[in-house]
Amino acid sequence: MRAVRALTGVYGYSADQPWLPGLPHAAAILATYFVFGVQACVTGLLLATLASFIVYLPVIALALNGGRAIAADAAAPALTMKAQLALFGLWTVTAWIGAALASV
Repeated sequence: MRAVRALTGVYGYSADQPWLPGLPHAAAILATYFVFGVQACVTGLLLATLASFIVYLPVIALALNGGRAIAADAAAPALTMKAQLALFGLWTVTAWIGAALASV
């Protein structure tokens, strides 16, 4: 578990603490810069961020809520470590695919 937390940049995670992206996200997007160039890197970053907020976060929130819609007055479910890793993986894959498509 320590290795997973070290990879994701999450130390001392608790349900009350907000999860903030950190070094892994910066490393993932910088890697696309060195492979594809600056324009493709920015395109991949924008596509990954857009897809994350429009598709990935709502789908994971639904999964964490048992597939039920979250009530307007209810708090959003806390992101578990597995959910954080899934979001990071999806974001990274989307950033790389977006950068690869933009460089063609």
